[in-house]
Amino acid sequence: MTRRLNRRTWLGAAAALALPSVASRAQDASAPISISLAPFLSPHALLAAFRPLREHLELALRHPVEMVSARDFRSQADAVRGGRHDAAMLPAHVARLAMLDWNHRLLAATLDSLRVQVLVRSDSPVQQAEALRGQRIGMGDALSLTATVGRQWLREQGLAAAVEVVELPSVNSALHALDRGEVVSVICGDSQLNALPPQTPRNFRVLASIGEIPGPMFVGRPGLPEARREALRAALLSFTPNPARPPTAANAKLHVPDAAQLARLDPLAVIARQVLAGG
Repeated sequence: MTRRLNRRTWLGAAAALALPSVASRAQDASAPISISLAPFLSPHALLAAFRPLREHLELALRHPVEMVSARDFRSQADAVRGGRHDAAMLPAHVARLAMLDWNHRLLAATLDSLRVQVLVRSDSPVQQAEALRGQRIGMGDALSLTATVGRQWLREQGLAAAVEVVELPSVNSALHALDRGEVVSVICGDSQLNALPPQTPRNFRVLASIGEIPGPMFVGRPGLPEARREALRAALLSFTPNPARPPTAANAKLHVPDAAQLARLDPLAVIARQVLAGG
């Protein structure tokens, strides 16, 4: 059973969604470059985490850059598929789908690898996966890669039909739910925990590490002028992460993955395609 909890209304995100059409942006070279960010954190926390990258891009490109969040991963995917943003940072398997099905072009990748973890409260009596039977498990949108791995793990443990999956709008909201006892466990990526706002509860321990996944990837929309696309790629690749901060999707040395790394995402892209089709 799956239950979804709604993302809180955020006026800034609503305003950011009122973007010019693709055609009008193409005609207006002075329009900001619009980059959609996968909504794994609350909008405020997400935009704060990516502020250094945005400021770097504006300096490197000498052009305004607008980073926006989305209500959820499906809303982001719909906007990206419709070409409403010049570029997007997507979960790696959705980025691969965008390349295969939506004619988007790869710009850069963030982290080569992050661990997907099952968290429980620090004082939880749960010591093994079987103890989750009959409980509520929090994770991200079904289109997120951490949730994809989490659902696969539940099936492998024989728990898919024995737990209630609660889809939570962000990692920080998931940890608040865990702290309040609304869920018994949360599944997320370890690097996502490094990007949390300071007020997020950290009353948790790791029950299990259940797999490794690549971090999000940036793609550019079809029709983005080649000169602008290559300038944006070069600017992304020239970003220097802050060595005083832990590695996250927002604080990573961006790079271009090779063909073999991309091909390994193809089976996961199939899952993303099924989720978007309602399967």
